[in-house]
Amino acid sequence: MILNHRLTRITVGILLLALAIAVLLPGLTGYSSLDGTVNARFAVINAPVDGEIDKAPPRIGTPVKEGETLATISNERVNRAVLASLRTDHRTALERVAALRRERDELVRLRDDLAGRLDIFRNATIASLERELQILQKRVEVSRAQEVVARVDLDRRQDLESKGIFTRKMVESAEAAGAAAGGELEISNLTVELLQERLSAVRKGIFIVGDGQNDVPYSRQRQDEVIVRIHDLNTRIAENETRAKQTDQQIAEEERRVLNLESATIPSPLDGVVWTRNVVSGSNVVLNSEVMRILDCRDLFVDILVPEVDYDEIYPGRDAEVRLFGRGDVFKGRVQAVKGSSAVVEKDSLAANEPEADERNARIRVTLAPSALNADFANFCQVGRTAQVRFSKRSLHVAQWIQSLWFNLF
Repeated sequence: MILNHRLTRITVGILLLALAIAVLLPGLTGYSSLDGTVNARFAVINAPVDGEIDKAPPRIGTPVKEGETLATISNERVNRAVLASLRTDHRTALERVAALRRERDELVRLRDDLAGRLDIFRNATIASLERELQILQKRVEVSRAQEVVARVDLDRRQDLESKGIFTRKMVESAEAAGAAAGGELEISNLTVELLQERLSAVRKGIFIVGDGQNDVPYSRQRQDEVIVRIHDLNTRIAENETRAKQTDQQIAEEERRVLNLESATIPSPLDGVVWTRNVVSGSNVVLNSEVMRILDCRDLFVDILVPEVDYDEIYPGRDAEVRLFGRGDVFKGRVQAVKGSSAVVEKDSLAANEPEADERNARIRVTLAPSALNADFANFCQVGRTAQVRFSKRSLHVAQWIQSLWFNLF
């Protein structure tokens, strides 16, 4: 029979050998994984304010550019009570400033009027004292003349007494008249000095009465009261102006806050594609509620599982080749991280599920070099697609294999 023919047996043997080589060669020349998954992260877009969606976000699968408007939110229920209160305080402070300034202006006019009256009174007093001083100076001249007459009469009588014509009594009468004239002259001089002092004091604004005390006129007293009141009003005006300035700054801050809460525009934080959306036009949202998710195609990677015995052979930075299941294109990659089988893996921030490990498999993350996949927004950048990853061996590591086999046997 042909099956027992020698050539047939040789051919079958060669085919079986070729099949064995084809099966074993990939494992001898490198490491392969068939359970890889193309993966990426996404940006979670949350509502910045409470309100209602005016413009619906783009549909799932729509490419978006960085800065593009994704949705607009309006809120008609913003609390404006604080803003209204601040505006009332600001308006009240300004009204107080205006009223205090009017009162101050009236007091300034009253002060000027009192100052004018005081000037008139002082000028009149100065004029009166100057006239009295002139009168007293004339009296001094009269008293001086009378003193001269009395002195001449005394000399004459003393001369006549020596001749026996006048008696001693007549001489004594002349001496008394001379003393009286001298005293009158001295009194007049003292009075002149007193009036000169009063006149000098009045010119300086000090009014001296007969008992030596300061006599402040009513106009001067009233003027001092008005000046004190003006200083008090200036202080209150400064306080209210400061209050108005502070409330004006608070109003500006509150207006910005209210403006930010009245409406908000949500821009896209990156170039990507809409992965999910949770709202439509007219939906009500609350602060920090999730609105949509944008797939970030800038950094694509593949998560794979390999036997943990090859952990040391696959290290960060090692080059890899990635081929999508069903496609012949090969993409360059590089190992980003290597984790053991019991390591805790992240799940919430990834767009696709990581492969589930049911044995002692090391978790390998391979980042993909920039390629056409990063711009394939129509297919979500192939995220979730099964991929095959291969690492080439530099040697067969026969000695390592024998040592491992010896360790397992004994």
